[in-house]
Amino acid sequence: MDYTLLFYLIANSVLLFSCTERKETCKTVVNEEHVGELLPCILKDTLDATCYDDMCKKINKKLLSYALDTFFSNKAKWSNFNGTVLVEKNGVILYNKSFGVENNIERTPINDQSKFQLASISKQFTACAILQLVQAHKIILTNTVDQYIKDFPYPGVTIQSLLCHRSGLPEYMHVFSSKIKDNYVCDNEEVINWFIKEKPAIAAKPNTKFAYCNTNYLLLANIVEKVSGIDFATYMRNNIFLPIGMVNTYVITTNNEKINEHRTTGYTGSWQEYKTDFFDGVVGDKGVYTTSKDMLLWSKAIYSNCFIDSSVMKEAFIPRSFEKAGEKNYGYGFRMLHPQSDTAKLIYHNGWWKGYNTCFYTSPYYKFTIIVLSNKYTRTVYAVQPAINILCGTKADALSAEEGAD
Repeated sequence: MDYTLLFYLIANSVLLFSCTERKETCKTVVNEEHVGELLPCILKDTLDATCYDDMCKKINKKLLSYALDTFFSNKAKWSNFNGTVLVEKNGVILYNKSFGVENNIERTPINDQSKFQLASISKQFTACAILQLVQAHKIILTNTVDQYIKDFPYPGVTIQSLLCHRSGLPEYMHVFSSKIKDNYVCDNEEVINWFIKEKPAIAAKPNTKFAYCNTNYLLLANIVEKVSGIDFATYMRNNIFLPIGMVNTYVITTNNEKINEHRTTGYTGSWQEYKTDFFDGVVGDKGVYTTSKDMLLWSKAIYSNCFIDSSVMKEAFIPRSFEKAGEKNYGYGFRMLHPQSDTAKLIYHNGWWKGYNTCFYTSPYYKFTIIVLSNKYTRTVYAVQPAINILCGTKADALSAEEGAD
């Protein structure tokens, strides 16, 4: 690993924060003993100086870095890209560069501390919160949602079916749209209560087909709260982000001025600012803000056997969309490309929400991670196939730039 990441981790101080739980404000103090407690395990394979230099030569760091810079610099110049990029391979950071500004009014340049809304990439964290509770024997995946949410009107919907988008539930952003009001933000509890009261028609019988649906992850966030006894933002902060060392990562409902420093603003392609959205307070399906280097730690954590046991974590990477044969599939919060191939398999997710376009790709075989975070709308963010070709040294089947419309 590039030593700048270690310096980054050491320099970050412990953050004490308060959280907003639905409509009431609560205060939570972080247990400092848990901040970064998993880092020695997650970073145990960090290359020493000699091994680092040897690895740079082995993978031809200079050539790869040049090729990546050419690709991403051209993207910034010709494709309206405003954001940050971080690429690592075999423990060596090949590329770490930012383009543009956090906010078009203050014109603060994007840097390593800049925080971006991950949009649907947030689903990875929600899925792993559930897997943590499974590992702790507090959740059983075959349990149904009505065992956790009183009066839930859709029988037969299991926790597992939510994780892999096989619940058949309707998309809340579509059926709840008639409730949208100007200058008003709803939360998970309000959407769930509306579902219980209005009982909109189910889209399909549970576990009969795959259908990507944000409602699933809204419900999973609520189940994390029910089981843990604390609000979702606090659970994520105390049990996932801080132990891994992701001190600059938080859920949008966290109320803390310090952690909001360097928070970017979302824009249209013509620099029109996206105002607060009616669904901004709904989390689990989206709502995580983070930095590129925190996401690199996340990439290491999910494969480390330090964060969640590998026997449990591997369930997230098993294809669970069975209706169509093809090269794309979905597990628990993670998408997969070429899921049946050890060499070509990619674990990834993209995101879009109100000006934010994001993508996160990892290859267990080629041992690389690509992180692209943008706060100015452009679908070209998702066109990372050339970068994958550079890192693999070969041309895999082309990825669609349409993949990011989550």
